[in-house]
Amino acid sequence: MKRYLTVLQQKKKVIRKKILERRALLNSAILNMAEKSAAEQLASTEDYRASKTIMLYMNFRNEVPTGSIINNIRYSGKKLVLPYTNKEFEIIPYEIPLAGELKDYLVRSRFGVLEPDPSLCKEANVNSIDLVVVPGSVFDITNNRIGYGKGCYDRFLSKLPASVYKIGLAYDFQVLPSVPTTQTDVKMDEILIIETNIMKKKTSHA
Repeated sequence: MKRYLTVLQQKKKVIRKKILERRALLNSAILNMAEKSAAEQLASTEDYRASKTIMLYMNFRNEVPTGSIINNIRYSGKKLVLPYTNKEFEIIPYEIPLAGELKDYLVRSRFGVLEPDPSLCKEANVNSIDLVVVPGSVFDITNNRIGYGKGCYDRFLSKLPASVYKIGLAYDFQVLPSVPTTQTDVKMDEILIIETNIMKKKTSHA
């Protein structure tokens, strides 16, 4: 069994590396269009509209940008929750105050990711979260997800109430027919796909 899991992890590592190398090549024009598309797609979902408290991620290294989504949440009256990752790679959700600017409540982690400042934000009650928008390196058409190798989100998501809706944000090339999975991997309820092929055509004709 241990050898089987090791083989699966190696397969994940190879797939992750290939997809992240492709993601790293995305230019700023495509990222800007992806940010707008992600915000529009998410806003059109029934689960987003019905949610009062939404947990997002701060995009890093060409992940699908979430800046516009975050602004929409803050200005809509919904509660915004962002993840803080401690030294044990445990995700702790923090509620971001509405007063002031977002940047006033953020600090940069040792990995360079912007996170909530625990001294300025209060820890969110996981039972109050309605929707989580989840980053990932690779997904598949049956809503499986490969993260970044530390298992942070899988451990966090597994502790949430079953009622919490989980949406993955992915570029089209990040969604494969299938990916290797283990029992500890948490599936998404839905994946919003950002079509980069259409965006590339738009930028080439600009």
